[in-house]
Amino acid sequence: MKQFYFRRGVASLMALLALSLLSLRALADEGTVPPAPPTSASESSDAPAPVPGVLISRSDMADLPAGSEAEITVFFRNLGGVALKSPVAAFSPADGVSIAGGASSFLLDDIPAGGTGSVTLKLRAADTAAGVQSLPVELRFSYGEDAPAAGAASDRLSIPVKAKPADAQPLVLISRSDVSSPISPGEAFDLALTFKNTGDVTVKNAAATVAPSEGLSLLNAASTFPVPDIAPGKTASITVKLQGANQISSAAQSLSVDLRYTYGSAASAGTASDRLNIPARAASSASSVEKPVPNIVVQKFDYGGKAVAAGGRFPLSFTFENTGTAKVENIVVTVDGGECFTVDGGSNTAHYDALGAGKALTQEMPMQAVPTCKSGAQAVTVSFKYEYVDAGKRSAVTSDIRLSVPVSQPDRFQLNQPAAATFTAGEEGEVTLAYVNKGRADIGNLEAQLVGEGFESPAKVQYLGNVAAGASGSIGFALTPEAAGKLDLAIKVTYEDADLQTQTKEFPLSLTVEEGVPEPDFAPDDADLPPDRPAWLPVIPATAALAAAAGTAFFLVKRLRRKAAEGGPAADAWSWAEDPGEDEPQQPKEE
Repeated sequence: MKQFYFRRGVASLMALLALSLLSLRALADEGTVPPAPPTSASESSDAPAPVPGVLISRSDMADLPAGSEAEITVFFRNLGGVALKSPVAAFSPADGVSIAGGASSFLLDDIPAGGTGSVTLKLRAADTAAGVQSLPVELRFSYGEDAPAAGAASDRLSIPVKAKPADAQPLVLISRSDVSSPISPGEAFDLALTFKNTGDVTVKNAAATVAPSEGLSLLNAASTFPVPDIAPGKTASITVKLQGANQISSAAQSLSVDLRYTYGSAASAGTASDRLNIPARAASSASSVEKPVPNIVVQKFDYGGKAVAAGGRFPLSFTFENTGTAKVENIVVTVDGGECFTVDGGSNTAHYDALGAGKALTQEMPMQAVPTCKSGAQAVTVSFKYEYVDAGKRSAVTSDIRLSVPVSQPDRFQLNQPAAATFTAGEEGEVTLAYVNKGRADIGNLEAQLVGEGFESPAKVQYLGNVAAGASGSIGFALTPEAAGKLDLAIKVTYEDADLQTQTKEFPLSLTVEEGVPEPDFAPDDADLPPDRPAWLPVIPATAALAAAAGTAFFLVKRLRRKAAEGGPAADAWSWAEDPGEDEPQQPKEE
């Protein structure tokens, strides 16, 4: 029995030692963090998938003339990781642009991840449209496999529209019917007034107002008469009733006619006026034949032979002639430049004593165009006031003649040299180009374009529209070089100056692209981490394990000593025999 208990004690001691070694190994592995448990498929499927992004763009197109049609293609690029199913493109045309054909929504084929869908439209620009028009577009679609969700993307496409040129005011010539003989005092007669349209557009809503001179009277109830519409190259007529006064003081009578009308698609207002001479017999000499009224006309004029720059100086020279049969006297010539011209020093009035029948004179005046004058033909009015003597009677006559001088605004649209930042291969950078309109007139249809290869840009063409006089701004391009080294490109800028002439300027650029530097990876390496401690193994300090082993040994030794003191042989405690009676020494017999 003693050996049996001894063996059980030794076995317990060995078990405690094994547990101590396992605890020491667990302490060494204690710093390791156990991996997170994997997420189940049911938990990951509960989170909603993000809506795929869609990039909407259109094909390149030239300026769409107002009133015309053109086809464009609209692209929808799927930037997401899932396919777009049953996509529908819906367009909302504005007033300036409409979609031909009647439909504004279009069904597209499914667009795979990274793929592009497209739809072709026929656009029509309104007759009155001008500048950049906006075309809103929205793409509605569904995405996802197990539980499809609805998504949408929208954008506004810019449609450049070129306005129709303004219609030129038609010139209307006013004439009268023939008068067989001079009008006698008290004589009533009908006079037909004819209006001829020499322009390219129809004259509409016309009304003529007549005003007779002091020797004539108007017999109609009203002095304003409606005139039918006049097509280009056609004529229209009205009839007025006149009567000579009882006392006609002058043989030079007249009828002033003012015509007001509208023309063109914009219904612009126009006017035409003239003074029609009507011969009459004066009361004092009704039986005598009077001479016709002498007229002064401008035979020719000169302004230098080319368009006058706004703010520039030029000599205005004109030759006027007396076309009558009587000498004219006390001639006063006045030059009126209106809003665009002024006399460059001195007076705008000249005086001449007399001009014989069939004779001519030349007048020259220094003129200057006002800096704010618009481009195009501008009017200069030359007025003549003179007198003539017929049958001992002196009469005064006035006449206005309008001259046309072309004016041009200088092109002072300034573009600075492009400024570029430092570029790195594969990284986006920016190139900017500053501009300022130093002129006094607007410039139109400003457009900039990146030209070259070896880079990518989200927008290689930019349309900036019109730039007002005195306005400034900048044009910026974002680009990403594809490789390091030297990158050659150019910025091409086009616009229309004040004379509607297209101007093109190009700025070459040579960029130095540097190599990209890879980012360092500071993530820990899993191979360097110690293995995990099993969760079932308790933590037992090494000192506690050693103390337990020493206590067990001390208990066994003390028990053996106590047994020896009770009288039994101490050697019996160290026997390893399985049978307690085996190998025990025989006790000596008492004598």
